[in-house]
Amino acid sequence: MFIQGEFQVVVLAAGKGSRMSEITTGKPKCLLPVGSRPLVWYPLHKLQSAGFSDVILIVLETQRNEIQGTLEKIDLDIKIEYVTISDNEDLGTADSLRLISDKLKSDVIVLSCDIVSDVNLRSVIDLFRTHDASIASMLLHPQPKETIVVPGPKSKHKPERDLIGIDEETSRLVFLASASDFEGELPLPISLLRKHTNLKMYSNLIDTHVYVLKNWVIKYLKK
Repeated sequence: MFIQGEFQVVVLAAGKGSRMSEITTGKPKCLLPVGSRPLVWYPLHKLQSAGFSDVILIVLETQRNEIQGTLEKIDLDIKIEYVTISDNEDLGTADSLRLISDKLKSDVIVLSCDIVSDVNLRSVIDLFRTHDASIASMLLHPQPKETIVVPGPKSKHKPERDLIGIDEETSRLVFLASASDFEGELPLPISLLRKHTNLKMYSNLIDTHVYVLKNWVIKYLKK
């Protein structure tokens, strides 16, 4: 059961779809059809099903009318507050949250517009509550021999990988960095290894861009 005002929800839908330019030219990425629904319908419907009644949707300024017009015609009861950013901006998650920080008065749930999943959001939120975490993140662990294909022409493909450290005893995320930031060795602080003696490093986990954050993290980003 969600406590009224405990969480606010932000859905990021201002991506330009540059890795799929063949199909996103002239059309918002978040409106690409998946089955009989636009892509952004899936996270919005999941939030609605989880009991949320309001969401902040961040979109590009030139795409707002098309996105709003499309969503008003489909079966969603969740109330959407649109926030626009300039088409000249290229804001990541942190910059987007900084942009709307004055609107965020409680803890925050962040989803990307392209998350299509059967994962129960309540379980992610319950984990966040149980550990009194600052940030909770949902990661995809591909099955053995499962290949994740990055869309787009090969010339644009960037073999980016995250290095993620998990405390196996508590399931806490304690280290996160891009593999491209290191040459051949990964130096870890002694203090980290002493505190987390069951640390396991992963290089094959995929960030799904589903986060739960304490409000102080938003204030920290703004500062």
